[in-house]
Amino acid sequence: MKDKKAIGVFLLIAFAMSGICYFIIINGGDAAAGMTSILMWCPGVAALITQRVFYRHQKTLGFNRCKNSYLLAAFLIPVIYLGISYGIFWWIEKDSFSGQLSTTSIPMLLILLPSSLITALGEEIGWRGFLLPKMSEILNINIAVVISGAIWAAWHFPLMLTGLYQAGTPVWYQLTLFTIEVISITGILAFLRLKSRSVWPAAIFHASHNYFDQVIFSPLTNSERSAYFVGETGIITVVVVVVIVTVIMVKRKRPVRV
Repeated sequence: MKDKKAIGVFLLIAFAMSGICYFIIINGGDAAAGMTSILMWCPGVAALITQRVFYRHQKTLGFNRCKNSYLLAAFLIPVIYLGISYGIFWWIEKDSFSGQLSTTSIPMLLILLPSSLITALGEEIGWRGFLLPKMSEILNINIAVVISGAIWAAWHFPLMLTGLYQAGTPVWYQLTLFTIEVISITGILAFLRLKSRSVWPAAIFHASHNYFDQVIFSPLTNSERSAYFVGETGIITVVVVVVIVTVIMVKRKRPVRV
């Protein structure tokens, strides 16, 4: 009963805080660009508050050390599915590979990687540090993955519906493909989080995904149709991610436990 109440309080705080950020971002224009980083920390702050209220003397957010193999896998898996999907698209649409990064300074590229980790950590403390493990304690793990993944996807919808995130395709296409991809990625994150008993692999995975998609592969792609095929709303990327999470589920010999 306490876990259900805690989950409800977490979601209420996370979406209430996020709602304020959405309002500022949607109405503030370029002046509100910095609010995106604050928005990404809303789930993390909500989890820290919920932890303080309901689990004061328990460690529930996954700030534990884990095997380096989980950290390495977390970093490489996004590189693999993004690399495969973008590579397929570049091969199909021959002129789509630009060969040029929007940020050409190597120091700047290096700075963006840790900054991606900082912002990704804010989300992961909430979604995988708190929400997923608590849901997996009261629900079947597969159901917990689907529900928590759907919540994570829906959290992005206000910016997508206003054209401020992942624009380039019809809204129905964006929301459908994005939701499928996010739920599938949640399956991979669940495996890393629950097997390692640590939130750090999830944070590294999230940071790796954002960095390589937004900073590396997307700038290397010059095509008006790319949003339909690669990235967070791309059908090729979705298929590759679904294949990877299916392989992980099949290979898993026993259920994971928190």
